[in-house]
Amino acid sequence: MSSLRSRVALWSLLALGAALVPGGVQAQKRQRDVITRQEILTSAQAEQDLFLAIRSLRPHFLAPPRGVRSMGAAPPAPTVLYVDGNKQGDFATLRMISARDVEEVRYMDPAKAEEEYGIGHSGGAILVKLFRKSNLDKPVP
Repeated sequence: MSSLRSRVALWSLLALGAALVPGGVQAQKRQRDVITRQEILTSAQAEQDLFLAIRSLRPHFLAPPRGVRSMGAAPPAPTVLYVDGNKQGDFATLRMISARDVEEVRYMDPAKAEEEYGIGHSGGAILVKLFRKSNLDKPVP
């Protein structure tokens, strides 16, 4: 009988401990397809260019999409890059952006990218949103 009581007491303590954990802990978990400004600034890549930061934090963003490959098939489509909603050339553009200047980097898999942006996105898409200081952040003279 004491075994049952000790189990109940243990489960009660575990439930109480789980209830006391703040809800924000789950929100702080790293997302697979998003890199946030906070994550970049707290990483060792904050002083790097965006290409190196992405390569370190989410290397799958830069990898070619997985899929069926055969000897006669066309080469896989490249991943399309958008910076603040404008379509860019290739990943060389990422080397010209400082990681500190980024608000968010989001990866869209090929199916979602084609649904959102149309034909020509069968390699997926990387969406970069640059950080903009608001007028509230400017010091008053």
